[in-house]
Amino acid sequence: MKVFLLLVPLYIVAALVLGASITAGIFVVHVVIAPLLFKYSKTFRRNLIFLNIAKWPLNVDYDDPSASGIEGGRNFNIEYHSKVDNCKIKIGVWHILPKSLYEKHKGSFEPNVDKENLSATLDAELLNSKLPIMIYCHGNSNTRAAAHRVVLYKFFQKMDFHTIAFDYRGYADSTNVLPTEDGVVEDSLIVYDWLNTIISKADTKPPVFVWGHSLGTGISSHLLGNLQRLSRDILGRSDPLPLPKGLILEAPFNNLADEVKYHPLAKLVRWLPYFENSFVSPFLSAPEHEFKSDLHLTQIPDLPILILHSRDDVIVPHYVGKKLHEAILQSRQDGHVPVTMHSNPSSVHDKILLQQRNSLLVIAL
Repeated sequence: MKVFLLLVPLYIVAALVLGASITAGIFVVHVVIAPLLFKYSKTFRRNLIFLNIAKWPLNVDYDDPSASGIEGGRNFNIEYHSKVDNCKIKIGVWHILPKSLYEKHKGSFEPNVDKENLSATLDAELLNSKLPIMIYCHGNSNTRAAAHRVVLYKFFQKMDFHTIAFDYRGYADSTNVLPTEDGVVEDSLIVYDWLNTIISKADTKPPVFVWGHSLGTGISSHLLGNLQRLSRDILGRSDPLPLPKGLILEAPFNNLADEVKYHPLAKLVRWLPYFENSFVSPFLSAPEHEFKSDLHLTQIPDLPILILHSRDDVIVPHYVGKKLHEAILQSRQDGHVPVTMHSNPSSVHDKILLQQRNSLLVIAL
């Protein structure tokens, strides 16, 4: 009601400044067109959720990670036939070396290097290295070359982690197919399978972690919560892929319906009597984009989970991250592995990572 009372004078001011006809058009979009689009247009919802149309930065040379500020990285593609969309899919991937290994192989990253030899060298390092490996599942919009993601890769590298960063279908240089939840989870599964196939040949397997951010928390939760079924149905494996050493969720939500319901922008339409029916209900039973992390993660009580969330997060409210934490805790019994949540007063990205370094190392051990 407070928002409604605030909107009334705003519309009056708009009418005086923009004119009655323009203001009336804005009002119609606000209370009629937007609710109808949310309720009846799956394409509109999918584009809004994944925002893969936003590809920033522009003109990225994905084949050269150094052009994006990445030292010790290589680019490669994983190609497979998607069972979800029944088409060929190419996934663009960066593998970034830990700092110690980059110093060891620094000369191999000079211009005009033989990329086949470099790829073979880095595959061998994955196979023989005992250093941890981080698979990064990014959030919606932009690409693996986005500046805030590059900052995170450098953090992993400084901690001496291998980093595997990739783009789902519809993003960056990966196959341009409109994403769905099952589609991006399938892509993540293929990358996870590729990595496990390599390190399975090692005498001592290095620890593998998965880090999901924002929408990537929903993707990674779906992947790991259903790893046994996905290994069987998508990969045709009789033995499921192993769970990682731990899952780190940065700014997660419990499910997409609650993320929409409690999103700060929802205040603009929450006063509408049909808010729940138009804006929230479509996300409760839509297989294209449910992202029910609170359901998926209750199915894997043996997976250590670390949740990082800022109290002042304006994109994914802290409240829905807390709801996810509570749902996982309620599903676990005494003796199950830990689920830890760290709430930060500031959303400054570097500050969060520095504050949580010790927590991540605890999981790694």
